[in-house]
Amino acid sequence: MRRQQFAPAARRPGDRIRVGGIAAVLGVLVTLAAEDRTQAQNAPRISRILPGASVLNPSKLAGSEENLRGLSYVEGRNIGENSAGKISSAGGPGGSGRTCEMSPEEFAKFYPPLLDWIRTTLTASAHVAQTVASRGFSRLPLYFTEKTLASTKVVLVDPLPMPPLSSMGLVRFADFERGDFDGITYIDTVFLKPNQSNNENMHFHELVHVIQWRLLGSDQFLLSYANGLECFGYRQSPLEAMAYDAETAFASSTAIFNVEKMVAEKLGL
Repeated sequence: MRRQQFAPAARRPGDRIRVGGIAAVLGVLVTLAAEDRTQAQNAPRISRILPGASVLNPSKLAGSEENLRGLSYVEGRNIGENSAGKISSAGGPGGSGRTCEMSPEEFAKFYPPLLDWIRTTLTASAHVAQTVASRGFSRLPLYFTEKTLASTKVVLVDPLPMPPLSSMGLVRFADFERGDFDGITYIDTVFLKPNQSNNENMHFHELVHVIQWRLLGSDQFLLSYANGLECFGYRQSPLEAMAYDAETAFASSTAIFNVEKMVAEKLGL
């Protein structure tokens, strides 16, 4: 997901938020449960959002503020990792240690209606969706597998579908909900404004979110995105920082890297 006014250094004004950035979300909250990782429509893995469950959060997905080393991914090293090779941790902006993560109980309350909204949105747009592969980009096949490009769908629409987070009771994400984005991703579908249809960099960014969704599953992706958004803000939220850093490498260098392997290593999977 990409927001226009959040342009990284040396980025032009039209930068978009790419959630997978939503769709990244509960934060969009809105790269489903265990079955969702294979795009099945089965029930979510509720056990993963109960107390004691293993769910990624900003403490595990540090705010990555660096671009890929030398603007190219280095095999075996994560984006934004510290000298010890580990993702740095922080409890909130500036590492203040304040509590900003959504509790498992709160997430368990909002996850089902949010997931229902996402599924309904995807179903309603299925008839106008095209595959990324059909877009004919020349460089994307060098970074993503043929299967990923053939299974990821693109829908051109304006305005973009944004989840009604405030009406769900998540009023603290109201600004995000009203954000001016050029692209947003839900599971395996990228929604773009029509003026971004030929922007290969935008497609690259959103494909990073598609991989994040696939590897984490919808429950962990949404909770991690929400926590990152609340603790670090949009641009420095870990999942967005990862996508921006990788996109910068893609746009600024001819070095080829395996995006799917990069995301998996960054997530510690």
